[in-house]
Amino acid sequence: MLKLTLRVPSAIPLELDGITPDRLAGLSPSEVAKLTVAHGNRSEPLGEFFDVVTDPRGFWADVHIAGDTQNVKCVGAGMTGGKMYVEGSVGMHAGAGMRGGDLILDSGAGGWLGAEMTGGSIEVRGHAGDQVGAAYRGSRRGMAGGTIVVRGTAGDELGLLMRRGLIVVERACGEFAAASMIAGTVVLLGAVGARCGAGMKRGTVLSAQEPGLPASFRYSCRYTPPFVPLLLGELARMGLRVPSVFGGELRCFRGDVLTGGRGEVLIGC
Repeated sequence: MLKLTLRVPSAIPLELDGITPDRLAGLSPSEVAKLTVAHGNRSEPLGEFFDVVTDPRGFWADVHIAGDTQNVKCVGAGMTGGKMYVEGSVGMHAGAGMRGGDLILDSGAGGWLGAEMTGGSIEVRGHAGDQVGAAYRGSRRGMAGGTIVVRGTAGDELGLLMRRGLIVVERACGEFAAASMIAGTVVLLGAVGARCGAGMKRGTVLSAQEPGLPASFRYSCRYTPPFVPLLLGELARMGLRVPSVFGGELRCFRGDVLTGGRGEVLIGC
């Protein structure tokens, strides 16, 4: 396993785009240290900022990142395989464009976590910023596969233009969750902000608490979807709490009627 330790926090953002387990596989610490990273508007060797060593004690992750990384962006962006573990909080775009592998952030993450990812899994053991699993501005395709689990809170526009995959937020999330969602599943276990599902075309939102739905959603029925027990079993396997309100019938709201009305928001009773 390779361990990368940031020596001193940088006032200028560092971007680790391309520093992923699949790219580093088979490289020696000295070869990794020569790879270039973006430091502001310049390209610099990774070794100018990080100590790179082989750590035989790291039996789980292929790449372990340590130090004060809250101003380090694009951690795990573009991963296609392998496992990466990060001790501290990270900046924007962590896991963006991932196609495979496992990324564990042991603290928090900035905005655009897992933006437009198509595979793999991300776990944030703290809080996440805005636009988790979202599409970038001007794009029509958000998260299209994989899993994101946020064990703390998440910001606004969670799953914006999501097309496939699973997002789970254990605590509160902000406004416009699942906005313009096209397909996929969003599970919200805490409080939900206003305008949840605005512009939703298809897909499913499962909420343990009453979300602030737009007026363009319509109550449909009470029922127990057959997929819910399977989903709850998967959540339990992940170590997430499963609220008792999901144990029986759920209230189903359909919407957004302004965009076809085929999405569903299921609310625990």
